[in-house]
Amino acid sequence: MNEKIAVLMSTYNGEEFLRDQIESILNQEKVNVTLYVRDDGSSDRTVEILSSYEEQGKLKLICGKNCGVGNSFMHLLYTSDQDFDFYAFSDQDDIWLPDKLYSALKIIKNQKIPALYTGNQMLVNRKGEKLGLRYKEIPSTDYHQILCKNLVSGCTMVFNEELYTLLKNEKRRPSRALLQNRIHDVWVAMVASITGIVYFDEESHILYRQHERNVVGAREKNIRDRIKEILEKIKSPEQRCGRSKLAREICQCFPEFICDNNSDLKIYGYYKKSLKNKVKLLKEYKIKKISQETQVSFILKILLGLF
Repeated sequence: MNEKIAVLMSTYNGEEFLRDQIESILNQEKVNVTLYVRDDGSSDRTVEILSSYEEQGKLKLICGKNCGVGNSFMHLLYTSDQDFDFYAFSDQDDIWLPDKLYSALKIIKNQKIPALYTGNQMLVNRKGEKLGLRYKEIPSTDYHQILCKNLVSGCTMVFNEELYTLLKNEKRRPSRALLQNRIHDVWVAMVASITGIVYFDEESHILYRQHERNVVGAREKNIRDRIKEILEKIKSPEQRCGRSKLAREICQCFPEFICDNNSDLKIYGYYKKSLKNKVKLLKEYKIKKISQETQVSFILKILLGLF
């Protein structure tokens, strides 16, 4: 097996761990890797480090203005070459085991429908010391779970050309505003769940580094985190209604994939349009359970149009 894989990495002030991650990507076994990197406006030595690798012909670098992690990753996807067999996302601060990509390809290589591989992560501290697996049980990749509390990590994602083609299509792209609210991995996981198949590998082929500058980490949110999240939503209206925005844009971008099995997405996306839809959403106990909200909070968000 020597399939061509485009690895897409977005960076932002990642000088501390960047070299380790790049080297682990370039040392992947049994695959042919091309590394694309977009820097999202770093102010440290990140661009200097990336430029040194670019001069050696080891990666392709784009430097852009800060647009946020979701839009940065999707910009890379839109501008990458469409002559690869598979595509993968990479964070800037992890370490990939040598078989990371090969293990993914063994699972999805024969799929002819849009297919997404995602996997477990071995948590490590900033020194690289192991802390244990992130998931002790296989997490749900159902679209209800992705909509409310996505457990599919972008740093483990590998997907085939069929899914890539759907994601790259200009008429099927999410709004920039949505990607500020629900980042790239949520969108990609949702598209794969609706249009094709998502595989979860319970084994880990990645060392997922946890440190204070993680944009998205494995740590469970505490009360302080939740209060901060609420205050940010009060301050920034664009951060509200992430679930309904996501459902609505999926329905708009992939209408032919909305069927009896997932027609409830229309209720989630357009619940504000009628009292009937609000009542239906209030009865969606599965959504309430996944979101882990109190009954009062769930009801208020729907009645106030904040779902």
